[in-house]
Amino acid sequence: MSVFLEKAVVQFGIDPLVAGEYTPYELYLIGKQVQERNYREFENALTLAWHTEAFARQRRLPKLEKILKNVRKPPKRTDSRSDAILKAMAAAKGVIIK
Repeated sequence: MSVFLEKAVVQFGIDPLVAGEYTPYELYLIGKQVQERNYREFENALTLAWHTEAFARQRRLPKLEKILKNVRKPPKRTDSRSDAILKAMAAAKGVIIK
């Protein structure tokens, strides 16, 4: 294994003894996955910092129950433009989709 590949494997958190069982493409995919996870963690940290500052600038904080009220509710499904087009096409054929 080359020195570059050894460093990359360690950076990805892959056991160097098992890394030989992966193809280069699989190692590439693992690297992309690690990169995406790092971006997501960084975005979460930025979001937390932004909200912390936003709350710090308020004169009165809203009640925590009000903030947490809708956290676990699934988001409302909105029809996209493509859904509207498909519904219109179905309606033209006499099929009603709810």
